[in-house]
This record gives sequence, structure tokens and C-alpha cells, in this order.
Amino acid sequence: MKQAPPPATRHASTGRPAVLAWLRMARFTQHVTKAWTEVLRTHDLSPAQFNVIATIGGQSGLTQRDLSQKLLVTEGNSSQLLLVLDRRGLIERRAAGKEKLLFLTPAGRALFDTLVPIHEDWLVGQFEALTPEEQVELSTLLRRLERTPR
Repeated sequence: MKQAPPPATRHASTGRPAVLAWLRMARFTQHVTKAWTEVLRTHDLSPAQFNVIATIGGQSGLTQRDLSQKLLVTEGNSSQLLLVLDRRGLIERRAAGKEKLLFLTPAGRALFDTLVPIHEDWLVGQFEALTPEEQVELSTLLRRLERTPR
């Protein structure tokens, strides 16, 4: 049985299924992110700012640490996002002991109530090429990859 050459001497090949899957997933994600960024621009929001609003709107009372973990960003990064959204009057921080909990202001809630349904409908349209069953299968496969220890 012939062994594969050692990694240092193996030539690059994009024909491998894992590589092709990753490239296609990355291209699709880039395409969708670019298009959604254009939608958000009309509301003077970045995708990261929208993610903060969507996350806090979906689960009020998070701490900054909780938010950072949910968004997979550093606390410093979330701090900068929160500062901008606070200055715009979209979020508020309420003291709870030593912690501050995050909530949407009425203006933030109105933006959440406007944009989240638009985003959900828009995403459904992005996946129309797949049947509902294929969408479920894709979601299941991606979840398995996400949960695989690295």
C-alpha cells in the first residue's frame, strides 16, 4: 500500500473535498456578509454593531463578558462596540452588584424589531437554492464541525 508523501513534500491541491468545502463555505459567507453589510449601511450600522444589538435584543441582561463569549470576540472589542452603541442611545448598562447588565434602549429595541425580521427574511432568501431538508442537513453538518474539538 502506497503512503502519502510527507506534508513538507506534498503539493497543494484544491481538489480535496475538505479544501473545496472550506473554500465554498468561505466564498458564500463572504458574499452574504458583503451584501448584508450594504443593507446595514442604510441604518448606519456595521455587521458587528448589528450582532451586538441582535444578541442583546434576544437576551437582555447579559454581562459584557457573556456578550463577548456569544460573539466570539474579546472583551476589549465588545467594549468598543458597546461604547459606540451607547453614544448612539441604542444600549444601556444597568448596575447589578459589581456587574453591569446590557439592555436595549427604546431606540435600540425599535431598531432590533425592524432589522431582525428583515435579516431573517433576507437570510431565508440567501438559502433558497437549497430545499428545507437540505438546509436542515447543512445546519446539522456545520454544527457537528463547530462542536468538534480542535
